Amino acid sequence: NDFPWLTIIVVFPISAGSLMLFLPHRGNKVNKWYTICICILELLLTTYAFCYNFKLDDPLIQLSEDYKWINLFDFYWRLGIDGLSIGTILLTGFITTLATLAAFPVTRDS
Repeated sequence: NDFPWLTIIVVFPISAGSLMLFLPHRGNKVNKWYTICICILELLLTTYAFCYNFKLDDPLIQLSEDYKWINLFDFYWRLGIDGLSIGTILLTGFITTLATLAAFPVTRDS
């Protein structure tokens, strides 16, 4: 599978968080719902990528990506995941979503 799952898992929250600069700042409802939607999408994306593309019986690096990023400086973008890292990545997505949902009732006045 040549789809860049790990790059999307890394870049999606960064780009979605950058788009929050353009959301209205009056009231927190738009920002809260946007953040919850992004966290849930990230969790679903991560879960889908690992459930359908990660082979538990393969101990080697999987979902590996290797791109030449900046030719002038010989920079590379290299990502890969092994069996030990999959748990922390899935747990990060779950805890981020859970913390965002727990913070939903918090307002500026409280």
